Amino acid sequence: MDKFIQGCMRIKDLTTAQVRELIDANLEEGINVFDHADIYGGGECETLFGRALKEAPQLRDKIILQTKGGIVKDLSCHRYDNSANYLIDCVHKSLKRLGVEKVDRFLIHRPDSLFNPEETAKAFDKLSQEGAVNEFGVSNFAGSQIALLQSSCKQKIRYNQVRVSIFHCPMIEYGVNYNRYNDAGVNRDGGTLDYCRLNEVQIQCYSPYKGKKKSFVGDIKYPKLNKLLKELAFKYGVTPNAIAAAWLLKHPAGFAVINGTTQPNRVKQIAKAKDITLTRGEWYELYQSLGRKLP
Repeated sequence: MDKFIQGCMRIKDLTTAQVRELIDANLEEGINVFDHADIYGGGECETLFGRALKEAPQLRDKIILQTKGGIVKDLSCHRYDNSANYLIDCVHKSLKRLGVEKVDRFLIHRPDSLFNPEETAKAFDKLSQEGAVNEFGVSNFAGSQIALLQSSCKQKIRYNQVRVSIFHCPMIEYGVNYNRYNDAGVNRDGGTLDYCRLNEVQIQCYSPYKGKKKSFVGDIKYPKLNKLLKELAFKYGVTPNAIAAAWLLKHPAGFAVINGTTQPNRVKQIAKAKDITLTRGEWYELYQSLGRKLP
């Protein structure tokens, strides 16, 4: 299972050389999955990454390329589209921008209200037959939506990319507040965490350090959390971000953490979380540091 994934949403303003440095820094830490989407930078992030691969073609066999599609951003109407033709076109355009013959993983970026599982399954079939995609997944899907799609797909749905962090973890909160008359007991998760664990769908955690608008790490609005992050960072000889990542890696679901940093040194710092095993007490202290109460 992946522990870390390099998110490529913010690489648009890097040079090709800087993208190479970012790739190399991840590989040195054993991180080989690079996450894209057709909408990142309006496609320019994939194009830039493709240039880096063209300059160093030997890198292709060392990395796992993951991309997403299904969000339509145009002047007429912002919408989602999980139709077969649209998803197939998304992949073909991503392949062209990346300059590769196939991507290792393709994820549907958002569930479409007009989603038809039988039609979407046709896209997966065609992309598999073409050799354009090796594995499939989804992003922001509830467990029931994954089950609905899986009922029509021959291909295993292996990944679900969801926002999860110490700050934002309703799927975890619900689990310890079941059958309670409180806000945390509201089932916002739809059973997704349990579904993914039961069906071996790895949850990829995006925005692992994001608060309401900016990073919660170092934000004075969350003094108790940051005091604890600093104390644990000192104890384990790492940065507070690495502790925030270690909190996710502690969970037995086997989360993967998506790092959005474009700085090679930060990649190396956060990757140290792989060698940290927080105690149960430390995990729960961090969980409760934002005012959450256990039943």
